[in-house]
Amino acid sequence: MPENVVQEIILLVAVVTLGLAVIALSITVLYPQFILSSEEQVANNLASQTTISVGPLLNKGNQASLVLEAYDPAETSNVTVLVFPEPSSFETSVGLVTPQGQPSFSVYLANGKLAEPVTLAKVYDLNGHLLIGSPIRAYTIPFNDPVTVIFSGFSKGDIAVVWVMYGQGDVFRIGYTFTGVPG
Repeated sequence: MPENVVQEIILLVAVVTLGLAVIALSITVLYPQFILSSEEQVANNLASQTTISVGPLLNKGNQASLVLEAYDPAETSNVTVLVFPEPSSFETSVGLVTPQGQPSFSVYLANGKLAEPVTLAKVYDLNGHLLIGSPIRAYTIPFNDPVTVIFSGFSKGDIAVVWVMYGQGDVFRIGYTFTGVPG
């Protein structure tokens, strides 16, 4: 074989290998980032239209309950809720706190049935920053229906932090609020 044919074959193999490496990089790095950005945009749009209503925190011993509703008259889908207690000193920075460990709570629909529990692997804020990176249990509820949340681990002076989340693959916190014992 002539020497220039061998060099052209080596060059062709190198170009094809480099092309495959670029495609593999695109699929493994860029495509997931594109999907995350797309889902983040959907969550941002939904967050701008959603109102979270939460009633006062009613407590008995170390158990507490509250009623909440994620309201958006244009939506008929579901959202996911997470509720966890925090000391009332966190009221001013409630958007920054995250649950420490697995919160112990249950969510009941308006018909009295237990809402569907889900395990979330990751939760992002609306800027794509990771809030929770390890599995956590939450509940799926319908938009526009009040639900009752009962949780334990409540101490006198605690507030209940409520997160409302949305996502099909990646899950985003689209709203948050808190409530406390009425004064």
